[in-house]
Amino acid sequence: MKNLPDTDLFKLVQQDDERAFTVLFDRYKVILFRHVLKRTGSEDEASEILQNIFLSLWKNRGSIVIEESLSPYLIGAARKSVLALYASSQKELKQVHVLLEQPAQVTYPREEYIIAEELEQQLRRELARMPETMKKAFELSRYEHLSVREIANILNLSEQTVKNNITLALQRLRGKLKPSQFIHVAPFLHFLS
Repeated sequence: MKNLPDTDLFKLVQQDDERAFTVLFDRYKVILFRHVLKRTGSEDEASEILQNIFLSLWKNRGSIVIEESLSPYLIGAARKSVLALYASSQKELKQVHVLLEQPAQVTYPREEYIIAEELEQQLRRELARMPETMKKAFELSRYEHLSVREIANILNLSEQTVKNNITLALQRLRGKLKPSQFIHVAPFLHFLS
């Protein structure tokens, strides 16, 4: 059962199979815990969030749709949980204080935003053309900010295979986007994901 893909395991979970749920929990608990811990800085809060995510997963198993991997769902749930924690604690005040100390945002001309949006769409199209493993490795690395080891665990690949896939994805993207285009898109990439 441990070698089954997420989709097959989750189908079993939807049929109330607790063993399949345990396999999924064991597969993702360490990665998800580290992900949350990086953002909260507290093992207790990370443990509580992890427990709530998996409890919610079990309670809502009938209405959740998993297409290929459980990872995007879990990472999304972790993000929402961390944001909720910030909103309900003193950490929110610390975040506001830090933001107030930062220099004013630079204003870019509307044309720059349009160029950046077009380039982001081109980037997404190029990603869609990549083999699934390469695309997933790149997205988990660049958009989810996971380590090579975490990605290897999620995709059930060796760390070297993950590194190779990310390198190949970057090479493909560099081949499709001109260096002058990177200048336009770089400041906006974090806004457009």
